[in-house]
Amino acid sequence: MFNEFSDRVKEIPLYRPGKPPLTYFDSDFRSELEKTWGQAWGGQSSYARLRAVVVHRPGSEATWGEIDPDFFNLPTGMPNLERMQSQHDEFVRVLHENNVETYPLYAPEPVLGTYGVPLRSATYTHETLMVKGGAIICRCAPAYKRGLEYYQSRTLGSLGCPILYTVHGAGFFESSNAVWLDKKSLPLAISQRSNQAGVDQVADVLRDFGVEDIHIVHLPGPLNTRRAQTGKGGGAFHLDMVFGVAAPRLGVIYPQGVGYEFIDYLLHKKGFDLIEIPEEEVNGCPSNFLVLEPGKLVMPAGNPVVTGELRKRGITVIEVDLSEFTNAGGGPTCMTVPLIRDEEG
Repeated sequence: MFNEFSDRVKEIPLYRPGKPPLTYFDSDFRSELEKTWGQAWGGQSSYARLRAVVVHRPGSEATWGEIDPDFFNLPTGMPNLERMQSQHDEFVRVLHENNVETYPLYAPEPVLGTYGVPLRSATYTHETLMVKGGAIICRCAPAYKRGLEYYQSRTLGSLGCPILYTVHGAGFFESSNAVWLDKKSLPLAISQRSNQAGVDQVADVLRDFGVEDIHIVHLPGPLNTRRAQTGKGGGAFHLDMVFGVAAPRLGVIYPQGVGYEFIDYLLHKKGFDLIEIPEEEVNGCPSNFLVLEPGKLVMPAGNPVVTGELRKRGITVIEVDLSEFTNAGGGPTCMTVPLIRDEEG
């Protein structure tokens, strides 16, 4: 048995016939990624070719929260489940049409969290930060979202994706507070959904994967009143709700949602061309687009100013009605875990 593998012995690094193996040999984790884990998991880009994502078609948990919509971050009211499911189906159809493979989130009903309540945010699967090599499992900040990390870990583990780190201790961090500028530059936001302890944990892992420029962004947020997801004085707790990268050095930003220092950094250190989100479009989540391949992205419908500016710059924009999702807190980026992206060109 297994005699057919005998010839491969000579291919083992530092093989020495008749002698014990040396303790170590020089090898980078990523050089063995596909051999060990079956796929080139992860990615460090916002705009390289997207190959695979995790999605979750909303179930009954998605419309739970009517007991206190303000607490459960539903300032514009409860979503309609039937319309939500229909919109999700259309979004997934667009992904498949563009050769993006989709994997379902492990989420058997009832989808309950740490504190025994339905996880209405489960359909917003963007709760894991991927690097080229595997996953950093995040830890949600609000107690009503805690437990999403369990479903994320189960899903990625079953797919064979390496889990590199899990945010723990006093740290919390949600991956929507990270937006790749390029493979070596990743802003991380501190907000209601990410604290310094969580950012520090994530930053340590990122440096191991070649991220040299980790820029801290501070996001404003509400205290007792939140009238809309992002605009109307409500602030933002996720960076990708107010900033997105559509192509190399091309960004979409809602300036009122970030500290001005970040705008200065993008303009003068990184050389970005920034498209400004007007007040009337910010709650349509136009920065929360998902790039499918260089020069093509999927965007929530109903953002004509931002969509027009992107098209002027040569970007193909596929508009999808995701109004139930944007009203309830997210768009195409929030609806996906980008399991595999190509390397930047």
